[in-house]
Amino acid sequence: MDKQKTIGFTTTIPVEIIFASGNTPCDLNNVFITDSNPMRYIERAEKDGFPKSMCNWVKGIYGVVMEEHVNTVIAVIEGDCSNTLALSEILRYKGIKVIPFAYPYDRDRKILKREIEKLTKALSADIEILAVVDEEIEGVRSNLALIDRMTWHDKVVTGQENHLWLVRASDMLGDYKKYNMMAEEFIKDAQKRKEIEGINIGYIGVPPILLDLYDFCESNGAHVVYNETQRQFALPHSSKNIVKRYLNYTYPYGIFYRIADIEGEIKRRNLKGLIHYVQAFCYRIMEDVILRDMLDIPVITVEGDLPKRLDTRTKLRIEAFIEMLGNR
Repeated sequence: MDKQKTIGFTTTIPVEIIFASGNTPCDLNNVFITDSNPMRYIERAEKDGFPKSMCNWVKGIYGVVMEEHVNTVIAVIEGDCSNTLALSEILRYKGIKVIPFAYPYDRDRKILKREIEKLTKALSADIEILAVVDEEIEGVRSNLALIDRMTWHDKVVTGQENHLWLVRASDMLGDYKKYNMMAEEFIKDAQKRKEIEGINIGYIGVPPILLDLYDFCESNGAHVVYNETQRQFALPHSSKNIVKRYLNYTYPYGIFYRIADIEGEIKRRNLKGLIHYVQAFCYRIMEDVILRDMLDIPVITVEGDLPKRLDTRTKLRIEAFIEMLGNR
């Protein structure tokens, strides 16, 4: 990675600002989980003193920063992981430049506007260039929305492909113009495919650390046609106003705002069941209680810890869940 140009971040932020500043955005989560040996990042964190009894996503992010020599990180200290504040302090101690960013829990427009302005100033982004980047990136997101639609409406895109295209929208692989061309090529190829068969199911919760979840579901007769958080990373609610755009982004603003969006997609995509993924040692595990109570659809909760393949017990549970949905 280029030490001068790469700016890492801990979860989705207004990436338009990084592009407008002339720097290259890098979602540290994506580097961690797509590495051929993601465990090396966790091992680096534990070697540096991180306890085993904490979220491995956090350790993975830290490991990426240290191993790949990222020298600037935007840390989302409100609206994502409860451990990010402590992580940002450790990174500062290690000599990393940390730029804080916060999503207001109550979706206060004035506070979010101030945060976006602070980030723009911190990165010395030109306002006129930002306006151009804004418009161009909306075109990319339109193609990502089409890929999403082709998953549930045309049923020619797999759940894994949907996951990858949408989750990578957070940094667009560091080059949104190239990413757009890649998306257009993918759309052309996917339009030639036959319709995928399977029971429509959805995936909710943070993106999985488990490596074969989608493939396993689809090999057992289910088609994952909805990825909640990944879809939000692609900002499906288009707006020319950057503040409104990130106010409409559901992930940082609490479970009830998310549920309203999930319920709408259950109906639109004709979902028969949901997989709720939870990460071990994450506070969001507790949201499972509310989700199960409020969503009028069968839900199976799957917990992950390390970046590895599904264990036998989890496979049996998912198989039984899909069979139950088929019988209904």
